[in-house]
Amino acid sequence: MADHAVRNPGRPREFSADDVLESAVDLFWEKGFRATTTRDLEAQLGIAQSSIYNAFGSKRDLLLAAIDRYEHRVEGELLGILASPGDGIVVLDQFFAELGRWIARTDHRGCLVVNLMTAETEDEAIRSRVVAYRDKIRGALLAPLGRTFAPDIAATRADLLLAAVLGLHVTVPTSQPGEVANMLAGIRAELGTWAVVRSRERA
Repeated sequence: MADHAVRNPGRPREFSADDVLESAVDLFWEKGFRATTTRDLEAQLGIAQSSIYNAFGSKRDLLLAAIDRYEHRVEGELLGILASPGDGIVVLDQFFAELGRWIARTDHRGCLVVNLMTAETEDEAIRSRVVAYRDKIRGALLAPLGRTFAPDIAATRADLLLAAVLGLHVTVPTSQPGEVANMLAGIRAELGTWAVVRSRERA
């Protein structure tokens, strides 16, 4: 994105829209949409309210742009794993292993979009983005399952893993040391039982 000029008395100040969006992602991720005030935005982004709204529109518009940026990050670091070729169960195991590292890297903040999912927002645009994100995760989980199991089984297990991913993110911010690792170990152990059953069926 191009840089934008901020009109202040004296010389105009330039800012990078990319840098602003990165800061907005962190702020909305930490505080949530409702709790984030205009003063919070000005302090975090380092620019005036008028400049924020001139560049991005309303607070909601800024959030939607931040969601775009966040989803791009998630796709590159997490969901892209699920598009990898190879054994579907192995790919899923790799995904959940990386999910554990992602949670650690992001300071156990959970997921920006899942946090919005639990905020009971009345905004239709935000709610639609949350639903679309949930469907995107399910579709990504279904891809390796679909080439591993019959369609009905794959669909049921995609729903189960979606619930596991969403539930994990809801739990993460209030989790105690070791709890996330234990939950991920349980999920991966369940994947191992699917592999065993599949091997027996093929024998």
